[in-house]
Amino acid sequence: MAIRLATGTMTELYKQAQSRIPATISLPSHWLKPYEDFVTKNASSVTQIESALRSLTYIVPGRFRESELASETLHTSTLLVSLYHTSLLRRHFPSPSPPPPQTRYTAFYSARSRLYSNSVILLQTIQYTELLCEMFFKRRGGDKARWRLVVVLEVIKAICRTIMFWVTGKRMVAEGPGAIRPNVPEPSSTSAEEEFGGDHEGAAADSNEERNHLQEERLKEWPMPRTKMTLPVLPSITSESITEYLASRVVSADDIKAAHHLVRKIGSFQGQVAEMMWIFRPVAYALAMQRLQGRNRRDWRPWLLGLGMEVAARQLGKKE
Repeated sequence: MAIRLATGTMTELYKQAQSRIPATISLPSHWLKPYEDFVTKNASSVTQIESALRSLTYIVPGRFRESELASETLHTSTLLVSLYHTSLLRRHFPSPSPPPPQTRYTAFYSARSRLYSNSVILLQTIQYTELLCEMFFKRRGGDKARWRLVVVLEVIKAICRTIMFWVTGKRMVAEGPGAIRPNVPEPSSTSAEEEFGGDHEGAAADSNEERNHLQEERLKEWPMPRTKMTLPVLPSITSESITEYLASRVVSADDIKAAHHLVRKIGSFQGQVAEMMWIFRPVAYALAMQRLQGRNRRDWRPWLLGLGMEVAARQLGKKE
């Protein structure tokens, strides 16, 4: 009888816990929504705070005990938060200007393949945090634990680069500086005055002046008789202004190419071997350093191994 009561009680507790799990899992999304709204509405202030935190990392070292670890922790956290803010702002404010070719290439394959996108994010996260993890493991376990961690991180990075290489159709791995933060439009003074009950007459006068200025600019435009299209106003007749005007409208070959044609495919077997050698070169160097750990720190063999693999990869790549 007691066993049945205990079993019934455990069953009821399990059902209650199971019913509460979805609500508990959905809590972080409810917490993140106000934060995302705050970041999108105060993008300039958030950028200034990130810049101030990065500047703080130059002041912290040497101020107290274990300040190097604290400074690197602050720097890494700022980079990760900045990466999240950039991805958030790119979803809400798409950049009107054409992005650089490398960013366009990465964005194309990230939208096409989720595996590629996850590999890029994981690779960038490891690059931001590897120094902090290395410092922490060296303090806790010495050089032995440090080089074990380095080998593991380099293997994960090599796997990510290999996935990127095969997903893109055997194209050279293109690692960029990351996503570029878009230019977020600042709220105009007129909208701020209207929101806080400012001077409506001044706002109306400013809007009338802007409207008159636009009308004057339209009168200067020349309408073409056949197509009825208008030509924009040319700058003043000076050599510098004309050069700047034409340079701003120059379209390069990379701007016209499709995103997946920006990087050429590696067709030959030698070229693919060269790319794989370049990808796994850091792994070989880290394994050599781990093997020689504690024997001779002045041994040049790991460095010569990495240099030899890179030179061999470059020579094989030249034949492609």
